[in-house]
Amino acid sequence: MAGEIEKIKEKIDIAEFLKAYIDLRPAGKNLKALCPFHAEKTPSFVVSPERKMWRCFGSCGEGGDVFKFLMKYENIEFYEALKTLAERAGIALQTVSPREHKEFGVLYDINEAAKDFFQEQLALNQEAFNYLKERGLNNETSEEFSLGFSPGGEALVLHLLKKGYDIQDMARAGLTYKNAQNLYRDKFEGRIMFPIYNTMGKTVAFTGRILPSIAKILEGRSFEAPKYMNSPETPIFNKSKILYGFHRSKNEIAKQRAVFMVEGQMDFLMAWQAGVK
Repeated sequence: MAGEIEKIKEKIDIAEFLKAYIDLRPAGKNLKALCPFHAEKTPSFVVSPERKMWRCFGSCGEGGDVFKFLMKYENIEFYEALKTLAERAGIALQTVSPREHKEFGVLYDINEAAKDFFQEQLALNQEAFNYLKERGLNNETSEEFSLGFSPGGEALVLHLLKKGYDIQDMARAGLTYKNAQNLYRDKFEGRIMFPIYNTMGKTVAFTGRILPSIAKILEGRSFEAPKYMNSPETPIFNKSKILYGFHRSKNEIAKQRAVFMVEGQMDFLMAWQAGVK
């Protein structure tokens, strides 16, 4: 793998790559910018195209190669950065082991398949569709952020099994659980589904908002279900490192050097729909 990493670094012009993230200006044979990893007014972030390295000479003191920058800026693990940069460089990875794919890659695939399933189900559930409309969300915004609906039971489990996914991987992805009868059931039931994306735009988890009618039924059974339910943490989902909607708003945040924070998914979506990017 070391050889492939070097080939990738050789193929990628680090200055051109970083220009997509920060405003680089010539400074002799190097380039300078405001450091994206701490607040500053005088540029201390230096990129050396010749050495294919970057370094902050300001308070944070960070530095490294194109892999380190992508991992730190996008808040991703090495495996994700490797795949992203290999695609950018046009290099086919030969050394990603089946174990590595099993650990990470299949979880992305399962979450993506679940997202598509939930979207299909939203179109079939009039109550869920009407709920979003009553909250003021239009179809364009709903589709742009791939909102869906989970009917629950074992609908998703059966769908994913038919697509060839392993039940254990579904459990690792946080999409199913074993009930008291030792049967696998969908984790989310009767909920509007909000896919959660990492900074690279990959589906890594979900938040489910219970429909009011389902909540009333459960209350009648003396069971109070949480209004919102999140996926558990997994190898690809760390709750403290992912901010809902950031994958779409990060470029505008970088341009404005300002951020508008809201409490939940619906707050974000309504603000986005109103033009706050």
